[in-house]
Amino acid sequence: MHYVRIVFFVGGGYDFDINDEQTLFQFGDAVCKVKVKRNNEEIKVIITFGGFEDRESADREGNKLFYNVKKQFTKKGIPINISGGLGVLDTNQKSFINGGITEYGFKELKKSIPHLANETLVNEILGMDVYQFDKDISQFTFVGQSVKVQLKTEFPLIEIEDYKQDTKLETAYSLLNSSNAINDLRASFILKVSAIESLVPEESYKSENYCAFIKQINNLITKENIKINIDISDTEKQKIIQNIKSSFGSLKKKSIGEKCKELIERCNFEKTYFGKNAISFFNECYIIRSEFVHTGTYINGISEMEKIRELENYKTELNRLIIDVLEFYEKNLI
Repeated sequence: MHYVRIVFFVGGGYDFDINDEQTLFQFGDAVCKVKVKRNNEEIKVIITFGGFEDRESADREGNKLFYNVKKQFTKKGIPINISGGLGVLDTNQKSFINGGITEYGFKELKKSIPHLANETLVNEILGMDVYQFDKDISQFTFVGQSVKVQLKTEFPLIEIEDYKQDTKLETAYSLLNSSNAINDLRASFILKVSAIESLVPEESYKSENYCAFIKQINNLITKENIKINIDISDTEKQKIIQNIKSSFGSLKKKSIGEKCKELIERCNFEKTYFGKNAISFFNECYIIRSEFVHTGTYINGISEMEKIRELENYKTELNRLIIDVLEFYEKNLI
């Protein structure tokens, strides 16, 4: 028989009114059950669903269940973590393997924990996986590993220094602080870009010549000059034309991406980031940011783990660039 098993940690200080294993629903002969394990402050939720006669059915129904688990928890505002690690709270990946115990390791574990001596031990996988067993999944004991990495570092040098009070600078540091705390690489990355965006002027216009062209072209957009055979009233035509003129006129303004690059250019950094000059590196970061914001995707065609590693590298260098920009802004632009 095939069984679906979904395992995740719950964040945000949440716990549930579940003490014993409970049945959530039944789908044909397959039963879906849930139990909650508590270890100190860690809350782990374990959902099992099965058994299914074949792997195809288990995969299909398991994917549906996994999607709906994430959906319902998200709607309730309860964050779930399927990786067990900081910085990758949520990805499109369905499972993570946090190492694993060898057969020798299982033998030693049974020696050290007597009540496991007669148990059949299986390595636990976070997220969703499908298992094939010759007996009910409840007859197996899953062994999960919880690895928490803690980095010991020097305490920051704190001094009383005069500073120029500036709302934009305070907002940028606030966003950067949030980006370091948030447990999702994508959201953290977007917040880091936003830290630079918060420093630029609200309105900034392109060159005088460019604006002159826009103004002249805009003056030519009139009902008399645009001959379109559409059966609508003159009032409706004029309304459409005014909307077009308004949108076209906004082309005189610099985009926020242009304003960010202009700010970085003013910093005139000689150092490189990810092996590139500051502008080239920020351009790449802004493309990634735009993909997230506008399409919800990032580098299609590679695995989720490759995306995570790549984004972690970009995020580290972006953080360095932002700190350099903030220091330049505080010393030279306020």
